[in-house]
Amino acid sequence: MDLQINAKSHVPVHVQLKEQIKHLILAGNFEVGSRLPSIRELAGYLRINRNTVARVFTELEREGYVESRRGSGVYVVEPPTVEEDLERQEVLERVMDIAAARGVTVEEIAYALLARAGAKPREKTPILFVECNQPELEQFSRELEEQLPVEVESVLLENLAEKVSGKEELPWQLAVTTFFHVHEVQDIVEQYGIETVALLAEATLESLQRLTELPAGTRVGVVGSSQTCMENLSSSLEGAGLEHLNFIEVNQDQGMDRVTALLGKVPIVVCSSVMARRLRELGTPPEADGRPARVGAGASSRRLKQHGALDGLEIIEEDRTLDKGGLEMLGRMLRQLPRG
Repeated sequence: MDLQINAKSHVPVHVQLKEQIKHLILAGNFEVGSRLPSIRELAGYLRINRNTVARVFTELEREGYVESRRGSGVYVVEPPTVEEDLERQEVLERVMDIAAARGVTVEEIAYALLARAGAKPREKTPILFVECNQPELEQFSRELEEQLPVEVESVLLENLAEKVSGKEELPWQLAVTTFFHVHEVQDIVEQYGIETVALLAEATLESLQRLTELPAGTRVGVVGSSQTCMENLSSSLEGAGLEHLNFIEVNQDQGMDRVTALLGKVPIVVCSSVMARRLRELGTPPEADGRPARVGAGASSRRLKQHGALDGLEIIEEDRTLDKGGLEMLGRMLRQLPRG
């Protein structure tokens, strides 16, 4: 039985046991429909009080992970879809992947975390994120806050000078942007003693895989909501070794007539999810049962069905993502910053 209790931990015994059982259920080690050990068996195996086990079973049943059947025992049921639990599982999996890559065992990580139980989490570092277009400004800001202990204030590049103008001191410890704009941001904020960090924004692996599968010479439309969005997306694709494809660029600022004309000349287009929604307004809803044919997490591919230019057009939704290596580098920089 893959359950352990650390009596010297700051974490209460019932919390240790409940979280371990929940993890085993979510990981499939305790299959739906299987019976858990009895209160007496589990208490004896772990050498803990039976009332503690009974309390854990009660809490698990209240949270929807198990059900008790009179005279039969406690059985695992289909676990609820709780966003908080899913996010926690994702964090744990990432930690375990990093530990495995560096030769650190799960037990060593567990003991190290238990030793820090009760410690206050590190305060979030205030940073400024700058980008040239609203969709990526919002998306990359969310990514930063989801991946790192930061509190992000975001501003469009065109508004940055006005944002800092006339201020003797700025509240941010770092200014973060993408490589395309690093010098522009640096020129504005360096006079305040704020370091500028550049991150790489790249196309998702799922969409790149789909494009790699296309025959040589395929005409692929790259559609941006603005000139800069189009250029950023094109540079991400061109840097991914897709020389076998013929990319044709157009952006919304040139007029939707130009966009529509392009759609009639290519079998497939790549664009952001925001732009994809606008393109679908030019056609009828996706065919068949209306469900998209997923390319993968972070990207999707759909076909528009309409008589004429949009018939059978495939759209790859490509929302660029911040490079993981760059995020790890930024995380190391944050840990080295002096704490207030």
